[in-house]
Amino acid sequence: MTDSEKTVAEHAAQNASELRYRRLFETAQDGILILDFKTGTIQDANPFLTTILGYTRDELIGKRLWEIGAIVDKKASLEAFTVLQDKGYIRYEDLPLMTKKGVIINVEFVSNAYGVNGDRVIQCNIRDITERKNVDKQLMEYQHLVTLGMSEIVDVLSTMIEERDPYTAGHQARVAHLSVAIATELQLMPHNIEGIRLAGLVHDIGKFSIPAQVLMKPTKLTSFEVAMLRNHVQAGYDVLKHIHFPWPVAQAVLQHHERLDGSGYPNGLKGDSISDDGRILAVADTVDAMVGARPYRNAFTLEVAFDTLQAGCGTLYDARVVAACIKIFEQDHYALPELRNFDRGPPISNHL
Repeated sequence: MTDSEKTVAEHAAQNASELRYRRLFETAQDGILILDFKTGTIQDANPFLTTILGYTRDELIGKRLWEIGAIVDKKASLEAFTVLQDKGYIRYEDLPLMTKKGVIINVEFVSNAYGVNGDRVIQCNIRDITERKNVDKQLMEYQHLVTLGMSEIVDVLSTMIEERDPYTAGHQARVAHLSVAIATELQLMPHNIEGIRLAGLVHDIGKFSIPAQVLMKPTKLTSFEVAMLRNHVQAGYDVLKHIHFPWPVAQAVLQHHERLDGSGYPNGLKGDSISDDGRILAVADTVDAMVGARPYRNAFTLEVAFDTLQAGCGTLYDARVVAACIKIFEQDHYALPELRNFDRGPPISNHL
């Protein structure tokens, strides 16, 4: 093949390549802008972009990107262009643009700089995500309603059990309140904290299975009655496990009387077998149970409750949880809501 023939073939290949690119450019289902690298002047715009913005191609060509009415934040656009010239790439997950009719749409905006025939140009790919954002918003609203509904159901369940046992009225709500404060101090994720809150609100729901005369007995329980009382943990789990919470609520309820050394109940779990939620509930439940009066004993002070936690720190209770609990009381001035009967007195029995 002669040099002349090679030149003709190369031109033909280049023309074919440019034709393919042009077809892709014209038929793309994303908006595409081609800008001059030095000035930001719009050199080309594909049909999809003119459709979503409502501008004609002629209205866009020759203007700089930040000069068209579509750019809502012109200052940010100028800053972005400077970054693009320096880095050669910029991306916005959610950028507001205004159509010619004044309607705000949300787009994903990706710009790349590259060379063409010895010159540098900028290609901006623009994808309309307005519908996707609307769907996401509706989904979030739906999830909020579902979460609210679950919370309301839990509140009803909590109230039902407390009506049977006036001595623990408010106990579940206070344990939930303190558990949230501890979890927040430990910097858990908000989603996880909500699960802990709900678990706290129903951690004693299994007491529905215990006769009221046992719950309110003013004297020491028999061994049979103690076993009956301890069964409230398993009974609560058996009810809650059938509810499809997005959190391990039933598991946390089942574990809130487990202890790190295996001395707890109902399953004698040890160490890492106990979840973080169960560990937090264990500490919060112990504190509120001790500082509240019971039919069989007077209330203890917070200092006595803290002494109990520290005595079992690392053996019965998680050390980080204990430290967080004491810290929020002593340094952050946390207070349990609506506490009464803070007199000190010896326990008559040990069925907290």
